[in-house]
Amino acid sequence: MRQPRGFNLVLPEQFVRIPLGELTEDGLRGLAAEIAGVFQVPEPDLGAVASAITLASVGAGAAAGGASHVSAGIFRSTDGERPLLVLLSAYVMASGHASVQAAISGLLEVHESRQAGLVRTVHLDSGPAVTVEAREDSEITMGEPAETYELTQHSLTAWIPDPDGTTLVALSVMSTNTEDWLDIKDLTEGIFDGFFWQPRGIADD
Repeated sequence: MRQPRGFNLVLPEQFVRIPLGELTEDGLRGLAAEIAGVFQVPEPDLGAVASAITLASVGAGAAAGGASHVSAGIFRSTDGERPLLVLLSAYVMASGHASVQAAISGLLEVHESRQAGLVRTVHLDSGPAVTVEAREDSEITMGEPAETYELTQHSLTAWIPDPDGTTLVALSVMSTNTEDWLDIKDLTEGIFDGFFWQPRGIADD
């Protein structure tokens, strides 16, 4: 069986790549410095350090779930009033589809039967894909005395089959910023078009 195909991903400059697995102290400092750079702060402050610790935890969890890439995008809302945190994860899976269209048909059937969200067929710069837009409502309890808050996580995932039938990539963007989800969706669609399959080399055949 041929090796899974690699890919390249072009992201906006506000995205910081999160190392997978547990970080060393030097690794945390480096991540905090990158976050400070996004906000154009000369030196990492407490906010950057706290964000680095949180994102390092996300990276460790994503690695445990099989992610091959995790990034965090840090933005301001279009009106400048709210911070936005966008998480991007990529999962690479071996496949054996006979053609791209066969993979698209199978993905549509699977996701429509699950009824987990809005399923669409799209044409990205890298080729056809199936997207699934979903939301998950939950509650979180914090503080003393304890208060319960409602939390909604939105996600948009592109399932992208490669043209030679060996690989399937799930590229997922998640955010809890409900008020700004439409803007985040626009951003996500641009990210999906920044995905490109790497050419096959002789060693891959």
